[in-house]
Amino acid sequence: MKKLITSFFIISSSLIFANETPTISVMGSGVVSGKPDTFSLIASVETSNLISQNAIDENTEIVNNAIKLLKKNGLKDINLKTENYTLNYRTDYNSNNNKIQNEMKYFVRNQITITSNDLKSASKVLTALNSGGVTNIGEINFFISNRKELENEAYKLAYEDAKSKANLIAKIDGFNITPKNIDLSYSMPRAIPFMVNSSFKSDSAVPITVPSNLEVNANINVTFYMQN
Repeated sequence: MKKLITSFFIISSSLIFANETPTISVMGSGVVSGKPDTFSLIASVETSNLISQNAIDENTEIVNNAIKLLKKNGLKDINLKTENYTLNYRTDYNSNNNKIQNEMKYFVRNQITITSNDLKSASKVLTALNSGGVTNIGEINFFISNRKELENEAYKLAYEDAKSKANLIAKIDGFNITPKNIDLSYSMPRAIPFMVNSSFKSDSAVPITVPSNLEVNANINVTFYMQN
């Protein structure tokens, strides 16, 4: 009796696997472009001194001077934010004062985050920061503030691309397809690296090229059932 049950189980299992619906997995991609309408960047100010208050005062002066110049060039309080303020006491491995190496100093760091929808002011912003004594300027990120519609269109194109590929292969053997599983991924353009060059004078205009278009990329990995 035990052997009969085992044999029946094996036969049943074989029938189940034999009747499994075949599937096909394909990758689809979609690209949509749009004009950027906003840019952002982060400028960091770091000062150091043997006396903590001196390091704080120097940092505050640079930040305030930079903000003053930024406002002079049209930016408002809503476009500016100072954040991530830190005060640390650590070794200065680059110290050359009186030939003293690896001396302990106070380090003050503050960040100015700038966001604006006036793309033409990007060069003025960099010039103002440079003139204000800020030399640690991070990457500039141009982006589309309301990009949901572009994302949706890119996903739609990616799905249509995947479906077209699956249909092409499935119809070779007379199959029709229906979606089983969908995995999405999405990417925006990388930020533009920027660093103040030592050849720039503090009052000279810092050149920057604003991209005319940005590409919104969507990728979809779709698994389809193949049925007769």
